[in-house]
Amino acid sequence: MAGIFARLRIDVPDHPGALAAVSRVLAGLAMNVVEVSIHEVEGERATDEIVVHCEAMPAYDMLHEAVSGTGAELLSVGPCSQRSDPTVVGLTWVTAMLDAPERRSTLATGIRSLAGIDPVQVVPAAEVEGLSIVAAAIATGRVVVQHVARVPELLRDAYVAPDESGAWLLAASDGIPGGFVVLGARPYAIRFTATELSRLSALLDCRRQLIRSREESAVAT
Repeated sequence: MAGIFARLRIDVPDHPGALAAVSRVLAGLAMNVVEVSIHEVEGERATDEIVVHCEAMPAYDMLHEAVSGTGAELLSVGPCSQRSDPTVVGLTWVTAMLDAPERRSTLATGIRSLAGIDPVQVVPAAEVEGLSIVAAAIATGRVVVQHVARVPELLRDAYVAPDESGAWLLAASDGIPGGFVVLGARPYAIRFTATELSRLSALLDCRRQLIRSREESAVAT
């Protein structure tokens, strides 16, 4: 299939017909909608991730102006490497985890492909335990999100330059003694959604259970 896939994150009014109106605008720009993921509703707005197939990567300014006429707001646009069935992606990741659930690269891949958090860094907890957000994540055992003026040095190479409003920083511990911490960052206008945080928590829970099962099996034998 010629062309490319692009992933759009759009803030949409939460009322009947709003998503259909955005879809009509995209169709008018020769973009074929192939996948829609609706994140949590907050008040009268919802955050939708829409994967489109088009001839070339759409320009942010052009697309922002086009969808704003429907009452929606374009938050981000970026490449989508491939269109994949989420169930297949999830089962493939679990299969990879069965072989070596403690592997850092497999965890990072799962976070990107299943939780949709990118850029992300998976780093040894000992290297970042001095960050207050990391200390809070380890102490509470929960995913922590914080508004910061600047992102940590290790995230800056992959992070899109923030505006004056700062950035959102995310931290989560894998809950394994001597294990890893997940760190992610986004511009202030593109917040982490409750859907993404739930996916990340479920992914980390799955990994912990797999590691615990392997350890118990090793002891039993």
